[in-house]
Amino acid sequence: MPFEIPESWEWARWGAIAESIQYGYNAPAKSDGLIKMVRISDIHENVVDWDSVPFCEISEDDIPTYQLFSNDILFARTGGTVGKSFLVREIPCKAIYAGYLIRTRYSSLLVPQYLKFFMESPLYWQQLKGGTTATAQPNCNGQTLSKMLLPLPPFSEQNRIVAKIEELLPLLEKYGDKESELSHLNNTFPKALKKSILQQAVQGKLVPQDPTDEPA
Repeated sequence: MPFEIPESWEWARWGAIAESIQYGYNAPAKSDGLIKMVRISDIHENVVDWDSVPFCEISEDDIPTYQLFSNDILFARTGGTVGKSFLVREIPCKAIYAGYLIRTRYSSLLVPQYLKFFMESPLYWQQLKGGTTATAQPNCNGQTLSKMLLPLPPFSEQNRIVAKIEELLPLLEKYGDKESELSHLNNTFPKALKKSILQQAVQGKLVPQDPTDEPA
């Protein structure tokens, strides 16, 4: 096992807790239609701009196989964003997902946001890297996802972990902002200080004036 976990936790493989691991639908994007199709490029910083998501053509019989519902998780299986994930929250319109994505649904043993946080953890990315095919277009498949190990706390503890992470994340963002400000200050301060010193020097303010000095 990757590391020790509390006695009340257990290690589980994704395939054992998943109800389904389903590849997306392949169809060209269209500007209008009856159903929208989410692509990798539509997901930015865990947000989908639904107004910009294109439509596609799909038969009524195929829609149930690919239709998205709240708490589904989408997983990018190819390209520069391989491994990127998205937890579906609200769906303002009927939608399916495109072929370069994998959708996973899972058992009631998991809190959706806990699983999403796992998919942002070092353990997730280490396992993903081990199962990714190194080609011009990096890719992995549903089998890679199915074999992944994840630490599974009791349901109530999953909720507590999610609540704690959500409490800490805004503080981390503030720290990141302050760190950026400090980095900017560190980069600009020496130049600004040099300019100030030179300005003080040419204004006769850098060193004390000696009244015994002869005029220039």
